[in-house]
Amino acid sequence: MHLFDRFKVYLYHRNRIKTWSGNLTKIQGWSSEHAQQVRFDVIRGAADFNGKHVVDLGCGYGELFDFLSERDQLAKYTGVDQQRQFLKSAKQRLSDKLDICRFVRADLSKFTHDNVDIVVACGSLNYKSRDSEYLTSMVAHMYNMAGEAVIFNLLDSATFPKQNLVTGYNKQGVYLYCKTLCESVELIDGYADDDFTIVMRKS
Repeated sequence: MHLFDRFKVYLYHRNRIKTWSGNLTKIQGWSSEHAQQVRFDVIRGAADFNGKHVVDLGCGYGELFDFLSERDQLAKYTGVDQQRQFLKSAKQRLSDKLDICRFVRADLSKFTHDNVDIVVACGSLNYKSRDSEYLTSMVAHMYNMAGEAVIFNLLDSATFPKQNLVTGYNKQGVYLYCKTLCESVELIDGYADDDFTIVMRKS
């Protein structure tokens, strides 16, 4: 993502840290804890995470690790974010799990890792970019990194109102693009008014 776009995202979350002190859900930009949890639930139901190495692009405070660990024992979890304070808090909060949890500060579009089973992006691809091909390049990047599956959610342009920082996408258009990369693509919707999830499974 372009440096100026990343800076806008940084300022947005820095301001929310001041405004919503202690409220991790609001700081990360979720409308409610339910909105976050319902998306986590769809992700957890889309794949078998047991014994897998998961890369979480835009990990925030690493809460997806907690959610997945309620059911599965992850082999490794790598959380990636550009917000230094998110990562610092995640490391402190999960200090007893750092044998399998790793947190990396990086540009999501440039981060890569070997031997990854599942790549997840929950809410982190909705930020606007001046690069018109940002989303498609990110999907291809995630697909190349993942050994088994890619799972990401996006705002639905049919129902999500236009805003300055985040944007919605045409779900059928995204689905059809993913089909150019992967034979097995699933579109999941109906769990929220303004959101959909794509699952790309490698054979």
